[in-house]
This record gives sequence, C-alpha cells and structure tokens, in this order.
Amino acid sequence: MMNAIKSVLKRILPNSWVSVYHKQLAKFAAWRHQYPSEKLIIIGVTGTKGKSTTCNILWHILTQAGYKVGMATTANFRIGEKHWLNTSKMTMLGRTQLQELLAQMVSAGCQYAIVETSSEGIKQWRHLGVHYDVVAWTNLFPEHLDAHGGFENYKAAKLSLFDHLVESPTKIINGQTISKAAVLNGDSSYYPEFAEHAATPVKIVWSRQHNQRAHVQVENIIERSDGLDFGIGEYHFTSQLLGEWSLDNILTAFGVGLTQGLSYPELAQALQSFKGAPGRMESIIEGQPFNVIVDYAYEPVSLGLLYSFWRKLKPNNKLITLISSTGGGRDVARRFENGKVAGQLCDNVIVTDEDPYDDDPQVIIDQVAAGVAATGKQENINFWKILDRRTAITTAFRIAQPGDVVFLTCKGADQKICRAKGKKESWDDRTVAKEVLHELLRKTWG
Repeated sequence: MMNAIKSVLKRILPNSWVSVYHKQLAKFAAWRHQYPSEKLIIIGVTGTKGKSTTCNILWHILTQAGYKVGMATTANFRIGEKHWLNTSKMTMLGRTQLQELLAQMVSAGCQYAIVETSSEGIKQWRHLGVHYDVVAWTNLFPEHLDAHGGFENYKAAKLSLFDHLVESPTKIINGQTISKAAVLNGDSSYYPEFAEHAATPVKIVWSRQHNQRAHVQVENIIERSDGLDFGIGEYHFTSQLLGEWSLDNILTAFGVGLTQGLSYPELAQALQSFKGAPGRMESIIEGQPFNVIVDYAYEPVSLGLLYSFWRKLKPNNKLITLISSTGGGRDVARRFENGKVAGQLCDNVIVTDEDPYDDDPQVIIDQVAAGVAATGKQENINFWKILDRRTAITTAFRIAQPGDVVFLTCKGADQKICRAKGKKESWDDRTVAKEVLHELLRKTWG
C-alpha cells in the first residue's frame, strides 16, 4: 500500500518537491542515529560496473591489515566478520536503513565503512548526512538512462558525489585528522571531468593502459584459467579473480588501500587470498561434467566480456546462456542488445524471466528474443523462450555436454524476483542451480 502511495506521489508532485522530501528524510535519519558517519572513515565506491566486487576486495584488504570494517553493497553486507546477503533489491539502502546500519557498525567497533554508492541513491539524496572521507570511481558507461533522463544526468550524479566529498567536513577521529582522498580511473575518457570535481588533498589515479597520468600503472598482465598475474613497478601480484576487466576492481581497491597507508606487499598478500564476491563469476560445482557460472552481468558490455573470456578458455566447447532483462521501465532499449550479444557470442541461448516488476514478463522475453533472432539463431533449435526461470535453468543443464559452460546471468546473488504490485518471490540462482543439478545427477548421471 505504501509503495503504491509513493508511486502516485512521484507522478503528481513536482521533482523539486520530491527532492526536498528526500533531503529532509536523509537529514532526519542522520540526526536520529546520532550522525554515525562522523565516527567512521567512510569510503564510497561509485561507477557503472564492478562496485560490489571492488567493495568486497577492499573489505578483505583492510580486514587483512587488521582493521574492523563494515560494508554495504548490492550483493552483501558486513560488520566485521558478520556477513549476510542483501535482500533489499537496492544497491544503496534508503536513508533510514543506511544510517541505522552505519550506527550498528559504530557500536560494533568498526573503524571503516565501505558504502557502494549508486547514481539512483545520489539522485534520491541517500548519501546526504553521510560524510565521506574517500570516494573511488571504477568506470563509466551508459546505464540507467531512463531513470536519470539521459547519460549527462547519469554522469552528473556520479560527479556530484565527489563534490559532496569535498564539501563534507574534515573529521578528527581518535585525535587523528582524516585526509580526504579520491581514487580515479585514468583510462576513462571521462577522467578529466572526474579529476576536476575530485579536488581532494590526496588523489590516486590508476591505469592498465600505460597512461602517464597514473600513479598506479599495471604491467605484464597474464590471464589464466584460474586467475590473473600482473605487475606494478617491482611488485608481482596474483589474483583468483578471472578476466582482465577484474583489474578495474582490483586497482580501484588498491588505490583506496594506498590512501590509507597500506604498502604494495600488504596489498599483494591480501589479494592472493581473496576468493570473490557472491554471485560475481561464481562457479557452481556439484559433481556435474560441465561448468556452471553465476554472474550478475546484466547489460551488453559486461555480458560481452563474460562470454568472450570463456570463449578463449573453451574454444572447442559450447557456451550456453540464460539471458533476460529487467522490467519496471528500466532501460528498455537494453533488452534487444542483451539478446544480440548473447546470440553473437554463445552457441545456445535461453531467454527467460528476471525481475519483471509491473511489466508483462512475456513481452520482455519477446523483446530480448528479437535480439537473439537478429543474429541468425533459430527458435527451438539453438535458442528458446522459457518463461519459468527454474525450467530454463533445467533446460540449460540438460543441453550441456561435458566441458561446456552454462551461464546464469543477470541476477548473481539476488535474493528476490520482483513481480507485479510489489510482490517479491524468494530466489537465489546459486541455490536453484544446486537443487536442479542434484536432481539431474540423481536421475540422469547417477
């Protein structure tokens, strides 16, 4: 009922009124919880892709360095060693929830709080009342354009977080002055704009493309089937993360670590033991003769990187993917493109349900399938439309032969499927995959 009322108010009230509402609620939430961000070193991670993984790498690095660290991401939450998955379907918690979580981190004795900070959260002023000390930027691609009314507005939201960082008061915690710092992607064509807004005393710029403006320059990158090797200056690093694109996340986390006084040997040791974030290129191994990969990739660029990487690893095996696209009016144009990249790079494609919200899920499936068909794939021969996601997963596993790779994309570790009228169905691709594999192993391969 409350969601319905909010939806109506958003449609009839001027944007300026809605903005005032969000601002006042954010200020009240911070006051109610006694301004917890004043007692923590707050690290914000923003960008289009890789935010959750970056936050998890950074949590691991700081924890290995001996600090107690809280974290809030799309995928999961942490207060020290306490860990739980994000069931809210929100990248950045609402004002009252976020301030409450920060207060819990203070009570638990955390020194740091890592906050994945989304453009939608910034647009709704969820960051107001959170005084950031470090802001790190991973990358920028066209995304969430419908929600922001275009790319320039989307970019402006990201840039404004650095303005907020600069304008936030400098803290003194336990007698120590906390210096403001920014970590920037020096390879992006948008770097000059971000550098202009990031007017902080400390600034770390990273690059994996031999960019001379970078403080952190990666060399000798080697992709392996079980991870990455690379060098920075005289230091060698090994990671269990797959794909060269993972360096965006690693280097962003490294940049933050450097601003906090960590050394390259400390970073190397911590990275080596980091195993990944929930639902991000996560392998499901239950004794089946093929590979199952659960990944959050939900837009064409990320999907293309995922498929291309595994094609290099498995040139003689089939790539089989579940593909979908979200509803709720979110980036409708992405639906065709998701289908197209899946059709181009995978051998078999199964178009299925994701988070339809109030949209007709079959309409979404048909729009994604149009992109698959445009690549020459033939329905019911090498691509299928299956509304029920569990049935789609079962079909993908039945098709797979030894050595093949099955991708369950678009949801990662999401704990819900969002349906019409605010209804949410409990779900986890990883759990469902294990259940289906156990059943098939017993009936088919057992």
